[in-house]
Amino acid sequence: MKRTIWQDLLKRRVPHVVGIYLGISWGLLEFVGFLVNQYGLSPHLVTFSLVTLVSLIPSVSIMAYFHGAPGRQGWTKVEKVTVPFNLLASFVLLALIFSGKDLGAATTTVTVTDEDGVAVDRVIPKSEFRKRITVFFFDAPRGDSAAAWLQYGLPHAIAEDLSQDHWIDFRYVPLFAERVREAGFPSLTGVPLALQREIADEQHRDQFLAGEVTVEDGEIQATVTLYDARRGRALNEHTVTGPDVMELADQITVQLKADLEVPELGGEAGQDLPVAETMTESPEAYRAFVEGVRAMWVDQDFEAAVPHFTQATALDPTFATAQFALGQVLYLSNRGEEAVAPFQAAMDHLYRIPERARFGIKSDYYFIVRQDMDKALASVVMWADLFPDDLGAYAARVQIQTLRNDRPGIIASLEKILELDPAQKDVLLEIGTIHQAMGNLVSAQEAFRSYADEFPEDHEVLTRLAGVSRLRGDLDEALGHYDRAQLLAPSDVGVTVGMGNVLRTMGDFDRAMEQYDAAMSMAGTPEERAEVHGALESFYRNRGQMGKMIEHLEQRMAETALSQPGLFATLIRLRQMPGPYIDAGREADALAVVERARTELPPPFDAFLPIGNLGIQLAKEDADGVEATLPAMEAMIDAFQNENVRPWFVHAEGRIHELRGEYRAAIERYEEEQRLNPADINVPAHLGRCYRGLEEYDRAVALFQESLNSAPWAPRVNYELALTYVAMGRAEDARRHLERALEVWVEADEGYEPAVKAQEALGGLGG
Repeated sequence: MKRTIWQDLLKRRVPHVVGIYLGISWGLLEFVGFLVNQYGLSPHLVTFSLVTLVSLIPSVSIMAYFHGAPGRQGWTKVEKVTVPFNLLASFVLLALIFSGKDLGAATTTVTVTDEDGVAVDRVIPKSEFRKRITVFFFDAPRGDSAAAWLQYGLPHAIAEDLSQDHWIDFRYVPLFAERVREAGFPSLTGVPLALQREIADEQHRDQFLAGEVTVEDGEIQATVTLYDARRGRALNEHTVTGPDVMELADQITVQLKADLEVPELGGEAGQDLPVAETMTESPEAYRAFVEGVRAMWVDQDFEAAVPHFTQATALDPTFATAQFALGQVLYLSNRGEEAVAPFQAAMDHLYRIPERARFGIKSDYYFIVRQDMDKALASVVMWADLFPDDLGAYAARVQIQTLRNDRPGIIASLEKILELDPAQKDVLLEIGTIHQAMGNLVSAQEAFRSYADEFPEDHEVLTRLAGVSRLRGDLDEALGHYDRAQLLAPSDVGVTVGMGNVLRTMGDFDRAMEQYDAAMSMAGTPEERAEVHGALESFYRNRGQMGKMIEHLEQRMAETALSQPGLFATLIRLRQMPGPYIDAGREADALAVVERARTELPPPFDAFLPIGNLGIQLAKEDADGVEATLPAMEAMIDAFQNENVRPWFVHAEGRIHELRGEYRAAIERYEEEQRLNPADINVPAHLGRCYRGLEEYDRAVALFQESLNSAPWAPRVNYELALTYVAMGRAEDARRHLERALEVWVEADEGYEPAVKAQEALGGLGG
């Protein structure tokens, strides 16, 4: 029977027709693949063609059966039913499989504007078709000192080579270094495969690249493996050998692109120069550069990186990547004047930098060297336009928008980051925090609640919700959030400090100090110790114990210097130390902070010096002195577009008017300050003092009460409210608030002026 059927099929030439059809189909698939690669069409077209051709095999077979025999045959009922049914089934199948998939061009044309305002059209891959991959540092055998630097050097060269290709969206270890450190791998190497897969999956990568490198008799051998990020299954593995790390990186990336089936795209987007051309042809310069990278990213020691980058640039002055890195570490190490030359050298040799990396270099150059914020931002915008999946572009945009105090813009950029990488869960917290700073407490709470719904076991969101509760004046709810956060993370320093802060705000000073003591015993890093010292500094300032306040202020600054680059540490000291020193009666120390900053901040960063002078004059309540600092402050804000300090500048204008008794003018400036910084609970108290000066007592009382709603035990606000009640003749109300202020100041330093005045006011009431 089987022979008879087979003979019948042969007689009707069914195998012949089907074979010819399969051969033609194979040719068509090859041709479609050629068109996809040659003209940047959707890769889905190949699969679409395959499914179409395979799904039509039943119709081809049936038609061959009824029309393949010699002689003429007409259409049968079977054909009239099965062929249309097959065509309909094929259509339904294709609709189900490819619904929502882009079957057109894999590229799109965008119009971008460079930093000089010149608009150009560029062809870039659509986000859907970019290859998403994470690149980890490699492993090396223990004791193989010759391979130790190559653990970082070879994957860095691979990442540099991949950055030339617009089709590839890659994540590289420095972008998620903290995630690896938190998992217990401070060297950022030796990461287990399971953790690598988890990190890549969190980043919504399709694949990740890992490897091992060894050196024997001067010959480098590297085995690299491409893994599936969902399953952790090895997809391809290749071993390359040779003496030159750059050539090996080129070999690996060529093979990697083939494994990823990266299309070829002409022009800038398809550039694939040898990596030595985009970095350096000097092996010695490259090794020195990698040692600097290790010092900067692994050891987090910027000063230690300087000599390595200096050596790399001396060996090859055209090594633009190393010049830029040298400029960065000098700038962050408070050596801004020295940073200008390497930044300029990086710009001079920008041709050696892949296009993707040029935008960050240009942005930093315009910001740091030229102080041209418009061009800096334009470079970042163009970066995001050409590489819409590049998180670095949006992170850079957030930095500039933060400097400009562009909060709506920050939220838009953060939302784009979250869209690109939903695994970046902290972004949702930052969005909520910005809404909170804008006074949009409902939006802030919605963002935090969305995060909490997705990550119910994450204690961090509870601390953010507590912050919203405090601003709403619901301190019991805030305390409840911290209680739950402590159950989830009993050893978290930030949670414990936050609990202490709420208790202090509620007037429970003994329990607050217990929390601070516990936090200090748990603090294991400079950042954590600085956080605890900051809380204790505020605690003692609030209670009028200025000597202890200064003690913790100085300890906080010492810890900050251990965890921040020199430039940032100097700016933090300049902004935060002079005022408290004046309040503590130590004017010489306040002036010394400014003078120290004068020696540490070379041009153009000496433009920030008025920040320290303004802090001194505000603390001295010297209206003329404050006014004298404002022109330099305005010049600094304009030069750096540093709108972050604008609310403080406006506050200073208001304070000048208030000290001179010009209360209407002061109110106008304080209201502007409130518009710029609506979450600042101190502004209502400033307004309240002015309305009291105008004898508009009811309005003043309402404003002081608004401030006390979030901080009922704030002693200065209680004192100011009491003075208002005295002026209104409401002695008992005044007595109640004076007693509360004095209860806070019960252990204040002897002669602490606000406490002395409060005691005198209470005495005037017969207390």
